[in-house]
Amino acid sequence: MKRNCVLPLCLGAVFVCVPAKPQGGAQTTLEDLVRASLDKNREVLALRQSVAQARGLARQAAMHPAPSIEAEGLSGRPLGSPGDQEFSAAFVQPVEAFGKRKNRVRVADSAIALAQAELDERSTQIAYEIETAYLSVIYERERSAVLDRVSDSLKESLRLTQARVREGDAAPLEAQLLVVEQSRTDAQRADAAGRLASAELDLRRIVGLKASDALPVIGPATGGRVGLSLEQFTSRALEKRADLRAARVLEQQGEAESALAKSEAHPDVTVSARYTHLQESFENKYGLTSSGALTPIRDQFNTLSLGVSVPLVTKRRNQGAIEAAESGAASARLRREHLESTIPLEVQSGYERWTAAEKTRDLLRDGVIGQSNKNLAVVREAYQLGQLRLIDVLNEQRRLTDSEFTYLDARVQAARALADLERLSGGLLP
Repeated sequence: MKRNCVLPLCLGAVFVCVPAKPQGGAQTTLEDLVRASLDKNREVLALRQSVAQARGLARQAAMHPAPSIEAEGLSGRPLGSPGDQEFSAAFVQPVEAFGKRKNRVRVADSAIALAQAELDERSTQIAYEIETAYLSVIYERERSAVLDRVSDSLKESLRLTQARVREGDAAPLEAQLLVVEQSRTDAQRADAAGRLASAELDLRRIVGLKASDALPVIGPATGGRVGLSLEQFTSRALEKRADLRAARVLEQQGEAESALAKSEAHPDVTVSARYTHLQESFENKYGLTSSGALTPIRDQFNTLSLGVSVPLVTKRRNQGAIEAAESGAASARLRREHLESTIPLEVQSGYERWTAAEKTRDLLRDGVIGQSNKNLAVVREAYQLGQLRLIDVLNEQRRLTDSEFTYLDARVQAARALADLERLSGGLLP
């Protein structure tokens, strides 16, 4: 005997996981959100100041040694020789030899590139944290939406079943089963609400928003986020990875420091030019003027002298600095070689995780969700014909809901795997 259809169609509805309806506000892109966060992140601002500091030091490193002017006066008047006076002025210019300035500028330029690489590496990590935090928010929102739809359908079924119980068309047990299922769903909804609030607070913390600020609405990704092959991801990583770039810069800096240490083992040259004016008188000695009058004998001298000063140093005086610089360059070279050999493996591992997650997601969508909905429709029809019990319908509904959650997990895992692959290959894809 066919039963009266008391379970509304919504109980067997397909709970397709679509993004939760966005909150009010204009949509933005993930890149815009990352950029806005980086503009006010104090750690990033501090690293930007480090780049500015390195640029200032590079400008200072390019400065030539400053010349100096010397002046000296001599008078015999305080000691009873009023006629003896001397004045001299000198211009002294240190000259850096053996490429010291050029090597010093190379070291300073490497410091700029290294500070920029550190800034880019931290920016990439923050972008990854923002993307994964936003995916967590999306996951919890969609999970809550699924549970809300399940709860609404159960409430409607419970209302109709209770009406049938009052009319004597259904056993009280069916209503009690629906009450238990409703309570179970409400507990899941409470847990989901707490997880969603925690995920939103975590996203606000990473982005730099206050608890009272509205979360931005991120639009769907567009462009070539998934259009790259493994070889393209690997090539991109070897070109853009900030840690590899930093290792290369450290190697270059070590070579520049080694060259600078070797050049500093050679002496600098100091050239000078001195003008001297000497006025001298001879005591108790007189001469005649053109008019025949006696006058003290005085003499004046003007001289110009040039000089070169070279300190006596040997290469041994800077041997320790040379060895330290060469060791630093060798260490940086080994680290660079290590990264160049491991980065392709890291990218390949991330690529395999992403492709596997995509395949899992597609299999669940095409082979599980659709079939689960068909199964639920068959079970519901059998219940209406009196061939199955309500508990069978509820069990099948649970299986469908669990399948929806599994599919949602797979979707989020695929998105997170892509975000991780982006991080491994040098940052957000264009």
